[in-house]
Amino acid sequence: MGEFVRNCRLCKEPIESTPFALCATCLLESNRVQSFVIKYPHVSIERISEETEVPSDKVKQMVKLGSN
Repeated sequence: MGEFVRNCRLCKEPIESTPFALCATCLLESNRVQSFVIKYPHVSIERISEETEVPSDKVKQMVKLGSN
């Protein structure tokens, strides 16, 4: 029986089944964004992107997934 593979919820790259719905890269980026937003809750997506070095499209996708 082979490994169960699914796609990362953010970048859509195939990943092996893990307890997380994100690949390792997206999980680290998500943690950086989350930490920044906790410190600065009322900042723009552009500022979050600049400060965390995560592309703004990916930050927008994180917001969208977080609101579900």
